[in-house]
Amino acid sequence: MSRKKLILSLIMNSVIVITTIAVVISYFFGNDGEYNIPPSFRFFLFTTDSNVLCMLSSLILIPFEIRAITSNKDLPKAAVILKYVGTSAVGLTFMVVILFLGPTMGYREMLFSGTSVYMHLCGPILAFVSFCFVENVYTLKKRTIPLAVIPAFIYGTLYLIEVIVIGYENGGWKDFYGFNTGGLWYLFSVGLILLSTAIAAAIRFVHNITQRSTHGIQLSIKEK
Repeated sequence: MSRKKLILSLIMNSVIVITTIAVVISYFFGNDGEYNIPPSFRFFLFTTDSNVLCMLSSLILIPFEIRAITSNKDLPKAAVILKYVGTSAVGLTFMVVILFLGPTMGYREMLFSGTSVYMHLCGPILAFVSFCFVENVYTLKKRTIPLAVIPAFIYGTLYLIEVIVIGYENGGWKDFYGFNTGGLWYLFSVGLILLSTAIAAAIRFVHNITQRSTHGIQLSIKEK
């Protein structure tokens, strides 16, 4: 990565970290949103979990970016892959809102109300732009796609256990996402994993295309 890209990436990751932390803290100081969601319940939502994961992946990259700027060292590939996982997670949040929650609960509340503007819209877009167009330092192999699906798989499994196996009447979670509407939880489960896989594959594709393009331009400049 060039020095300019490293600085830009550092700025974008810092914005992700600071904004996500500020939003999460706001939950404990009266921010219950359009649906009056209590602070503790926020962490039952994939929106919060995915954004926190993306924030942690950005936080991990920051010291390595500072080191790269000051000593010209490469970013660890593992840290970049972790950012890929975090970006894919918030990408899933964004697409579920666009394809399902927006039509069923309202786009205004989901995308343009309070902190949802960041958690559902701006945060995922910022992560996508930074990872695909700025942090495109490595070509990601196909075997990284399943890694990016793990957060969705873990959350989906937990959601099914709480909603279907335990049930709301027995102390489990209410079907707040509506994934069991009409008793079709199995279709939503498969669809969620397929959508997560498609998003991870798409992000990898864009990242790799821009990485190869940038690498080719750099080689051309060096040759001249």
